[in-house]
Amino acid sequence: MELDEALDQWLRNVNKLVPNLKQRQKITLAGATVYKKELYEVTKAKHYDKNHIDTSKVEHLADSIVVSNTNIDYIVDGSSLVGFTKVGINHARVARLLNDGTKFIVGDHFIDNTRRNSRHAVLAAQYAEYQRLLKGGNS
Repeated sequence: MELDEALDQWLRNVNKLVPNLKQRQKITLAGATVYKKELYEVTKAKHYDKNHIDTSKVEHLADSIVVSNTNIDYIVDGSSLVGFTKVGINHARVARLLNDGTKFIVGDHFIDNTRRNSRHAVLAAQYAEYQRLLKGGNS
């Protein structure tokens, strides 16, 4: 086998391991779904108080978490995002204030800690989806 044939064969084999756009979307969406579930549970545990405020007319902060299969600029590039909506009450702003704190509120960093604590589960979900899509795994 000549060098150019060997390199062409190597390149074909490597290209089989690289996901295309649709596959990247599915892979990152699997991880985003896991992170959304973790963030929902932490948000509900830390910031769900029905005793002091009437929230019957607005969606709760934990219920406003959404997943988008685009990047931050709404461009489909294989990325997925998890965040809080700005519909109605700007839940994204409320979440940022609770996470980072203000001069009146001590921030509890629930978003940062959840992202850090769930990264292994997110990567495991993404890897399982990668195996299923590209390697024909039984995940």
